[in-house]
Amino acid sequence: MSLLIFTQYLVLTKRNIFFKLNFIFILFFINVSTPRSAISLELATYVIDARSGEFIYGKNYKKKLHPASLTKMMTLYLTFNEIKNKRIKLDELVKISSNASNEPPSKLGLKKNQKVSVRNLLRAAAIRSANDAATALGELISGSESKFADYMTLAARQMGMRDTTFKNAHGLTASKHLSTPKDMAILARRLIYDFPEYYNIFGRTSVNVIGRTLYNTNRKFLSLYEGSDGIKTGFTSSAGFNLAASAKRGNKRIIGIVFGSSSVSLRNKRMSELLDIGFSNSKKIIGYKDLKKLNLYPDMINKTGKYSLLEFSYLPLRRPILFSNFNSLEQSTFNDNEIEKLILEMNDLEENSITIVEISKIPLIRPLSLVKIDKSFQKKNEDDYENIDIKNYSINVGFYFNKYNAEQDLPSVLLNDTSLTEKVKATIINDIYKQKMGFRINISPLSKKNALRACEKIKSTGELCEVSD
Repeated sequence: MSLLIFTQYLVLTKRNIFFKLNFIFILFFINVSTPRSAISLELATYVIDARSGEFIYGKNYKKKLHPASLTKMMTLYLTFNEIKNKRIKLDELVKISSNASNEPPSKLGLKKNQKVSVRNLLRAAAIRSANDAATALGELISGSESKFADYMTLAARQMGMRDTTFKNAHGLTASKHLSTPKDMAILARRLIYDFPEYYNIFGRTSVNVIGRTLYNTNRKFLSLYEGSDGIKTGFTSSAGFNLAASAKRGNKRIIGIVFGSSSVSLRNKRMSELLDIGFSNSKKIIGYKDLKKLNLYPDMINKTGKYSLLEFSYLPLRRPILFSNFNSLEQSTFNDNEIEKLILEMNDLEENSITIVEISKIPLIRPLSLVKIDKSFQKKNEDDYENIDIKNYSINVGFYFNKYNAEQDLPSVLLNDTSLTEKVKATIINDIYKQKMGFRINISPLSKKNALRACEKIKSTGELCEVSD
């Protein structure tokens, strides 16, 4: 019965006015204090055998939902990756920006210009789910939180997380910041096996950070479930209560994911049930399935500059390059101008007594690398190149009345299809659609096959896309 009906009923009765007002207040308090999102949340779950990655049980696990602070698992993964590759150090001091300082709770309460070590930021983000610490780590790695979010998304794609898009480092609700239980299980498995030396942090019930004791947001489940050693909690009103958990018993390790629970106690209860299902239904002996080695580095995804996602500086290799003598050049290194001059000279060489050399995707920012294939090469007929798919097509995506909105959507359009993240140029162009002037995202050059395929994939999301040559 609604609040309005109760109110009308009380008004019509002859009871004490004080009782009526108090009763109305109680009903109103119950109505506004119960999160509407918690009432309408749809529970989604996923369970895998961590050793092999094999699916055991799940419900709604491919549905795109708000991951909340499970997002921080990727922030922490990429931070561990930087430490492993010696690009940052655990004791390196990080100057806190105003953006990081102003993040909403939960937070460590860092002040602008305060200097905090990477070690302490990691502990705060992992144990206390501190949003300011997560943002500070992202800014340290990529220079800005927006660039770090794009880096997170590309890292997710390389891991096989096909339905995840990140828009920030912490997980607070943002437009298009979405993931699935299946994708989060992939990320959880990566954390366990790619960085076993750091994974133990998730099993600690408390840590000391800059003179304060922080208690793990997951400590109730860690003490409740036998063998549990992590990983990460999450909550927002839009997401509900989320949890990524792992437990080890004997030679078995199970990973469980819960999205959209309505309380901490129900989330923990459901996770216990899921892990029980995992241990009961997993094989006693199973072969470990190796994870594909990833090559992740921050500059692969910047929006601007020579490392841009939108405009990689690959040398165009339209046909085999022919040389008369290359012994002396193989031992050399060149700067950018020398490489460009060299390529021009190579294309003008007379084709006498030739040797073919293949250059494969050589970025201008790296030393030139030349590979001899055949010293007794004989020139092939033009017929040999008839089947080459010439890349002279482009696609026009979306339609926007202002350029800013087009620029905001551009990275997500590219990341929707991994084939569009290399060797393409993406620009914002003026165009007319249905007799209205606006802006569109133009991506080129593409082969006809790839242009048609990319457009079909983009259109399946409800976005406009057209192929042109």
